[in-house]
Amino acid sequence: MPSAPPRSPAPYRPPGTRRPLTGTGTGTARYGSPRGWLTLLVLMLVAIVIGVGPSQLYEFTSGLFFRRPAVVDIPPPPPSHSEVDLQTRLQPVASSLSHGELAMAAIDLQSGATASIDAQRVYPAASLFKLPILMAVLDQEDADMLDPNRMLEIEPDDWTDGSGVLQARIGDRLSVRDLTQLMIQDSDNIAALVLLDVIGVEAANAMAEQLGMDATHVVDHRAGEAGDHTTSAQDTAHLLFELATGEAVNQRVSEQALGVLEARQSVTWLGDDLPFWVKVAHKWGDLPGVRHDAGIVFTPRGNFVLVVLTEDASPDEAAELIGRASRVTYDYLGAGH
Repeated sequence: MPSAPPRSPAPYRPPGTRRPLTGTGTGTARYGSPRGWLTLLVLMLVAIVIGVGPSQLYEFTSGLFFRRPAVVDIPPPPPSHSEVDLQTRLQPVASSLSHGELAMAAIDLQSGATASIDAQRVYPAASLFKLPILMAVLDQEDADMLDPNRMLEIEPDDWTDGSGVLQARIGDRLSVRDLTQLMIQDSDNIAALVLLDVIGVEAANAMAEQLGMDATHVVDHRAGEAGDHTTSAQDTAHLLFELATGEAVNQRVSEQALGVLEARQSVTWLGDDLPFWVKVAHKWGDLPGVRHDAGIVFTPRGNFVLVVLTEDASPDEAAELIGRASRVTYDYLGAGH
């Protein structure tokens, strides 16, 4: 009878090492296999659902793919009306300011609910004065009175300090489109002055008046006019409401303005306490003793306008209260209003 062939020697393993894990049958799922990773993913999703709840999970997954709706896709809200619940939620935020002044205006773009605190009070506009300039520039472009590709030179008279990136670029030429982006995205003061040179201060103020911004005024400092640029929470909220509903000049201009305002800016106090998926189209302003943020917040649960203006408040406290007011309004939407 023939003898059995010799068995191959087992592969050498250093002392103290363990035999590698291998599948022992068709029903075994190791985490290194595709089926194992699928099992782990299912377990993680179950844990998330248990931990945050189905509604929060739905909002999270919706937020991953959320994009700002176009103006044409935002249905007109019902007539504006004061909302006690929203007012009650925002009042403690304003009342907690330890020093200085605060004004606020909020609009729920689904229900038309509004809340306001000292919204008609006139404030130094800080960089919010760039909003009527933006609208006047886009209006002239829309009417073929101004070419967005037109090159404009930065003159010595355009130099000013403050925010921006153009202080060292006197003599350079930039397009109207690029200057518009810099004026909003980088809050560039020189860009604003160059654009004022081409459209005229009168056009910016006429645009503010056309938009119903009665307390908003752009001062022509280079012509010797004294004082601050001014605005109010009510004025700015009204402009933002018209932008969101496509009524600021027209739908094309409104959509263009929102596209500029949603570009990433160095500061977004309105979004500091909100989930990462929200989209904020806004303009902030900051001067010694003045700190503002005004914008439209777009979320999977709904959209809202919020303007918070502060004066003579601690800068850090002002920024914190702007973020709190935005969170309170966001939570109001999530409460089923």
